Amino acid sequence: MFIEARLLDELAYGLSGGPTWSTLRTGLKSGITRRNVMRSRPLHKFDGSFDGRDEKVLAVLLAAFNATRGAAFGFRFKNWMDYQLQAEAFAVGTGASQIVQLTKAYTFGAQTVLVPIRKPNEGLVIKEGGNVLAATVDTTTGIISFTAPPGSVITASGTFDLPVSFDNDEFGGAIDSLKVYTIDIQLTEDMSA
Repeated sequence: MFIEARLLDELAYGLSGGPTWSTLRTGLKSGITRRNVMRSRPLHKFDGSFDGRDEKVLAVLLAAFNATRGAAFGFRFKNWMDYQLQAEAFAVGTGASQIVQLTKAYTFGAQTVLVPIRKPNEGLVIKEGGNVLAATVDTTTGIISFTAPPGSVITASGTFDLPVSFDNDEFGGAIDSLKVYTIDIQLTEDMSA
């Protein structure tokens, strides 16, 4: 199950983490290292300790943690390091009705990785040749439906969230003094959302 609500944006400040890959490295006797990429896309992980937080932050985190039953249910999280699409090309028109998964391209040199954007926010703007295109955006899946002329490049601009869940079923909180708390959280991208 996934809860279509976003954790407090301010809690993203102070978290460390980001995309992680899984690479199997095998060293050969010759000194050459063979590398096998174990995933086709990154998995995002975050963790942090929030010292000296007030009851309001504690209440929001405790409510989210209990409502999601710890690590059982996913929810939205704004990764302030990577949350925008700026005229991101994600499809080419065919002249027929199309249903396409929104993606973001990450390019370095000749290598490009397309990562699905599964939780776009309201207000996503879809364009074809610089003109706004009538399209249907499913903000719960990142699926875009549209019809565009053959060969036209379809772009998206706007913001998106990451689907995440708490990493474990134990709430890490400490009472520092009267109404002041330290809270430790770990989040892992919810690949099933």
